[in-house]
Amino acid sequence: MRTYRSFGTICVKGPYNLVFALCDIEYILKEDDSFRYVFKPNYNVIELLDSKYFQGIPGLNLDLKEKEYIRDNMIPTFISERVPMKNREDYNELLELVGMDYMDPIEYLIRTKDKYCGDNLFVVKKIESTTINLLDENSKENNNALIKKILTNLCIGNNVIINDQIINDSNRKIFYDVFIAIYARTYNNNKDLQKKGILEAKAKGNFKGRKPTPVDELKFLAIFEEVKNKKISPKEAASKLGISIDKYYRLKNKLKST
Repeated sequence: MRTYRSFGTICVKGPYNLVFALCDIEYILKEDDSFRYVFKPNYNVIELLDSKYFQGIPGLNLDLKEKEYIRDNMIPTFISERVPMKNREDYNELLELVGMDYMDPIEYLIRTKDKYCGDNLFVVKKIESTTINLLDENSKENNNALIKKILTNLCIGNNVIINDQIINDSNRKIFYDVFIAIYARTYNNNKDLQKKGILEAKAKGNFKGRKPTPVDELKFLAIFEEVKNKKISPKEAASKLGISIDKYYRLKNKLKST
């Protein structure tokens, strides 16, 4: 029996915009339409975060510390909260928006820009953990850049070698706590300086925010009619208007609500 598989990693942004790889997820679909979801949490990364940034993965009891959480022929809560079901009116439009012809829930979550309002979790292509040697003799990075690189690798589950010291799951949290405290001071100092610079620029009248691309309403309505009559696709309509496909759908939804 033929089997289709797709893979991803559930992540969250933690302190200082560091990305934490929390859990691998696999979707298995067989030709008889039976399916399975497999969640494999990375507890050694999860323990780096406090409840401010991570409150769990919906539908999984991580307190059980299971190596795998398997859901056969049932859609897990994590998926049902984020992936559109076939009975949605705009189901096909949402697939087209991410460039997909059929629904692969994991691939959809990797591609979509929509954010679930219930938490800050998101899915990326599966992150394969490895071992990184971060002290190259030819490296020209300053200390702060090196510390950020160390933290980045610790947060996605990589092992890190610094001289003869190996940071792995056995000591990951100890080194994370040390490096995050050091990095925090520089990060906050730089943020304060940046904020001060923007305020000074605003005071001098030199700061200009990004202006949205204007769209002629009558032109949009005319092109929207072409889409409704299936003369052109939404992507072609967005191209004619000189806007992104995301903005096209935002304007379309705004039109529906008026």
